[in-house]
Amino acid sequence: MSDTLQVEKRDFKGKRRNHRLRLEGKLPGIVYGHGEEPVSVIVPADQLRATIRHGHKVVELQGAATGQALLQNVEWDTFQQHLIHVDLLRVDASERVEVEVPLLIRGEAPGEHEGGVVEHIIHHVEIETSPLAIPDALHLSLKNLHLNQTLTLADIVDLPEGAKLITDPKTVAVTCHEPAAEVEEEAGAGAAEPEVIGRKAADDEEAEKK
Repeated sequence: MSDTLQVEKRDFKGKRRNHRLRLEGKLPGIVYGHGEEPVSVIVPADQLRATIRHGHKVVELQGAATGQALLQNVEWDTFQQHLIHVDLLRVDASERVEVEVPLLIRGEAPGEHEGGVVEHIIHHVEIETSPLAIPDALHLSLKNLHLNQTLTLADIVDLPEGAKLITDPKTVAVTCHEPAAEVEEEAGAGAAEPEVIGRKAADDEEAEKK
């Protein structure tokens, strides 16, 4: 189920006007895609915050633009407290879209009890899927991860049916390795000679977001 965004048509541009808009609890945005003309809109900040909080990525537009749209890009201020701008991409349930979703880890790795440290390397992945089947996140299970082993994106446990990984499935996402201090100690014990160093040598919209 998607949230609804009630959007108004925006017939002005410029940093000063957009700043005033944000003080009123609204923000500038643009709706584009599907071969239609882009529409500059005003979006209620509280509605957009609720959509983000619910984890929804597809919204139902009403008002100056209608139909379903994907939250293609949401821009925040430097401190991630205030919404600055939103890009809304028109979508259709019958088409497929490429999106980036968070990659989370579940459980405890046996390798931690074997003296290892778990390192989570990849935190987001790109997938291709129906706009109505975009997951809030994907997960990797640590239950079979032992010391000196790795998990790749091919080990994701909950990729939606019909979805496809765009990021290379062979990419290493999680490792369980010996603590760095132990590795450095072993490396130092085997060093007999000093190391030789030095051998290796939409445009208008972007302008008004800030």
